Order: sequence, then C-alpha cells, then structure tokens
Amino acid sequence: MHPLIEKQTLSEQVRSYVLSLISQSNLNPGDEIPSEKEIIERLGVSRGVVREAFQSLSILGILDISSGKKPKIQKINSNPLETIFNHAIVTQQVNYKQILGLRRAIEVDSAVLAAMHGNKNDYIKLRKIADKMRKSLLSSNDWDLFIESDIDFHLTLAEMSQNPLYALMLKALRGALGGSISAGLLNQNNHDEHKKIIDIHFDILESIEKQDFVATGLKMDTHFKLTMDSF
Repeated sequence: MHPLIEKQTLSEQVRSYVLSLISQSNLNPGDEIPSEKEIIERLGVSRGVVREAFQSLSILGILDISSGKKPKIQKINSNPLETIFNHAIVTQQVNYKQILGLRRAIEVDSAVLAAMHGNKNDYIKLRKIADKMRKSLLSSNDWDLFIESDIDFHLTLAEMSQNPLYALMLKALRGALGGSISAGLLNQNNHDEHKKIIDIHFDILESIEKQDFVATGLKMDTHFKLTMDSF
C-alpha cells in the first residue's frame, strides 16, 4: 500500500512558484518580484491566496511587503531563527547548556577569523566593550549592562569574522544569549569568579589585537569550557 501524497494548498503552490521564480530569475536582495495582480493573472488564483503566500514568505524573511508597492527580496535576517530559538527555550525543548554548546561550536571559529581579519577600528570598538563589561560587573554590579555588553562583545567578533552566517546565528540567539549569560553569572556568583570571566575576555581581546589566531581559538574554547562546567 502506497503512502498518501500530501497535497499542497493553493497558497503553498503560489509560495513554491514565487520561490522558483526568485531562483530561476537570479534575483538579489532589493529586487522586485511580480505584484499581487501579476501573480493573480499568471496563475488564475484569488487575491486572498496570493496575499496568504506573500505573507508566509514575509514571515520567513524572504519578501519585504509594503502597501502599494511590489514585494522585494529581503536581505537575510535573524528574525525567523530567533523565533525558533526563543520558542525552543520557552517550551524547554533545549536548555542553556545546549545553547552554550551551539555557541561554542560557532564562536571558537568566529574568534579565530576575527583575529585573522580584524583591523585597528575593530580593536578599539572591542576594547571599549570589554571596558564596559569590566566596569558593569566588577564595579557597579550592573548585570543587565554586563549581559548587554557581553552579547555585543561576541557579536562584534562574529561581525569581524567576515562570515555573515556567524553574525546571523548570534543575532538569532540574542534572546537565548541573555538567558545563558545570566544563568552563568548565577552559577559563578562571587567576585573571584566574575573577575575570571572578565580576565578571559581581555585575554581573548589581547590575542586578537596580536592577530594570534591560534591563541584566540584556544582561549575562546577555554572560556566556553569553564562556563559549561559551571552548569
């Protein structure tokens, strides 16, 4: 007995058509696709069906829809992935230690590439963030500011890596990052442990400034190992 073949709804067929059109036409971010009216005329479907298809592609981050204008191809953005990661955390399908494991896999290589590709302006920006981290955690005990600064530190490294997918992933993880950093602070909640956290970030920074990508990778891996061991 053969399994039933699942039929696509009309809106799913329109969505598949638009995705195929984008691929076959070699369209790029910012390029327009045919309007609602043109799709209706081409495919002989209702306005509601086309709108539903366009809306689903907008939610996926593929189309930018504005009233009265033709839809445009969106640049890749982190919103769809962020929704998935936040849902996974809220519904306890993944935990913060697993988030840290994913970060470790991404961020060791991200830091290595940052050490290879960074420039003077990057180092200045990174040092300002690290100084803010130190002040917020060791002087003012402002955890919210520290968490924000810590996320900025790691996101800046991802941007320095020149691999847009690393930055995309960390932006998508931003909500989960805050939770994992907060949990890590709670697990290492004394001055000596907090100082170790700051010291390892400055160690990473100094290795990057020296463009020592081997040391940078080792230090970033050590940073995540110590954090994960605290859970």
